[in-house]
Amino acid sequence: MPVSRPLVLAAVLLACGAAGATTLSTGKPADATASPAGLATRDQLRDCMTTEASLKQRYQALEASTAAHEKMAAQVDAEGDRIRELHDKLDHDSPTAVKAYNGLIEEHNKHINELNRNAKESQPVTHAYNDDMAAFNHRCSSLHYSVDDMEAVMAERQKAAAAR
Repeated sequence: MPVSRPLVLAAVLLACGAAGATTLSTGKPADATASPAGLATRDQLRDCMTTEASLKQRYQALEASTAAHEKMAAQVDAEGDRIRELHDKLDHDSPTAVKAYNGLIEEHNKHINELNRNAKESQPVTHAYNDDMAAFNHRCSSLHYSVDDMEAVMAERQKAAAAR
């Protein structure tokens, strides 16, 4: 397929233009909230540290929820194993034994439904945490700050924590 001449010319012009390009200055800093030296402001640092603390708390809550879910899943699995063992020993000729076995199956199914409901309810919370963590990383991971600003903000946070 032949390449059109205007496309080739446009590509050459772009390449030549990029090779000799200079930065155009508008007189405005790239980030109006950043300090002149390219360092994060104390407000930015404060915001990132507050967000990070909040994310840590949310992560701990997610870990606890996950541990509880895994414990419940293990219990449901063990319950299923016991039911399978009972099935192999079940006296199928006894209406009482069959009725009791069916009752165990009903309870087991309730536990499975509860486990599935809990998993489904945890998904939006987990997705929100992941989205917020990604936003935090995007906003805060590349910040540069002075040691003095970090020490000042840390002192503020310690003072606020002691006042609680």
